[in-house]
Amino acid sequence: MRVLVTGGTGLVGRHAVARLQARGHAVRVLSRRACPDVPLLRGLPVEFVQGDVRDPTTLDAACSGCDAVVLSHQFPRFPVENQRRNETFDAVDRQGTTHCVQAAQANGVWRLVYVSGSALSAPNPDHPGIRAKRAAEQAVLSSGISAVSLRVNVVYAADDPRFARYARLARWLPFVVVLGDGRNRCAPIAVEDVAEAIASAVERPEVTGVLSVCGPQEVSWRQFLQRVGEAAAGAPRCAVHIPRWALWLAGALGERLPRPLFSRDAVVFITDFEQACPPLGVEAALGVQVTPLEVGLRRAFGRGQGAFPA
Repeated sequence: MRVLVTGGTGLVGRHAVARLQARGHAVRVLSRRACPDVPLLRGLPVEFVQGDVRDPTTLDAACSGCDAVVLSHQFPRFPVENQRRNETFDAVDRQGTTHCVQAAQANGVWRLVYVSGSALSAPNPDHPGIRAKRAAEQAVLSSGISAVSLRVNVVYAADDPRFARYARLARWLPFVVVLGDGRNRCAPIAVEDVAEAIASAVERPEVTGVLSVCGPQEVSWRQFLQRVGEAAAGAPRCAVHIPRWALWLAGALGERLPRPLFSRDAVVFITDFEQACPPLGVEAALGVQVTPLEVGLRRAFGRGQGAFPA
């Protein structure tokens, strides 16, 4: 199959590209840059095409000749929007996904795989990300094309810059920093398992609707971050909390900058969102074997592993 991956240079997207290519598919990546340098994809026979999901005039050429499209695009500095640069949930998630669906319909694509979020499966506060993701999911599932929405939980990986910095700090500090009270729940999953789920979904057009892509263990954010720190340091780490009022103040100030560094919507996203894992998931529907949390964290962040040499 020839598969187009939007967001194919991002964390989930690039791992999906590598997995699809390893399974024998011809992969095309939509990128805002003409020749992006993606270390994970160096040396792979991957085709890059320049375009932007916000610009529908660039999408026909990207979709032309493709059998399937994986929609994994996201704006830079997610979840901090930049209204001035049109890097928002609405512009990228809702409108961008709608543009991709229209291009897929016009070019005879017969399979769509949308990378959504687990927050849609839980009762969460009203938020632009929830509204945009839900509208995008509806556009995909009502497209008339065989489609599945993968509601992905928190993804961890050695090549995620934010988690990598976090793990390195945990080696030097006796604590981990938790934003807010850290009580909100999640079911973290290794990026390799997400990539496997995406590749399997591409190959299984009979699987449609909504699937949960979650790790096997549900924990609080505080527990998860402590386990990341413990995997990196090889010893337990206590938690130091930054109170929500301080985050809210930082968000109010940060969103006023020409290029926002933080925002109040981001505070809600980080501290309030519940990402519990509903029962219908990829293990049952796609046969994906999900990595145990402790094993995955050691593989990603342990000493001598991946991006973390001893």
